[in-house]
Amino acid sequence: MIDPNFLERLRQQVDIVTIIGELIELKKAGSNHRGCCPFHNEKTPSLNVNPRRQIYKCFGCGKAGDVFGFVMDLKRMSFSEAVQYVAGRYNETVIYEPRTARPRSRFANLDLG
Repeated sequence: MIDPNFLERLRQQVDIVTIIGELIELKKAGSNHRGCCPFHNEKTPSLNVNPRRQIYKCFGCGKAGDVFGFVMDLKRMSFSEAVQYVAGRYNETVIYEPRTARPRSRFANLDLG
């Protein structure tokens, strides 16, 4: 499991416009950025990326989320793979929580025979 402190630090460091802009063409539109949504066929941009809130939303197909969700959907990756992808763009190494021993079942010593 990815360390939650690392994940929060990465979220604060990431610029969603930079990551999404590397994957699709975005143009500035006011305080947001717009582009054609890669999740459905369209000719006019309906994907909005909000850098202040670090989210995206497509007003054509309804897809929305954060940078990790965008990478997961576009590149068909798991959450862990998407975090590794984004971390790699910032030269960060993903930090995982240390594995802890699983608690023994309270039924482990029962004789069922």
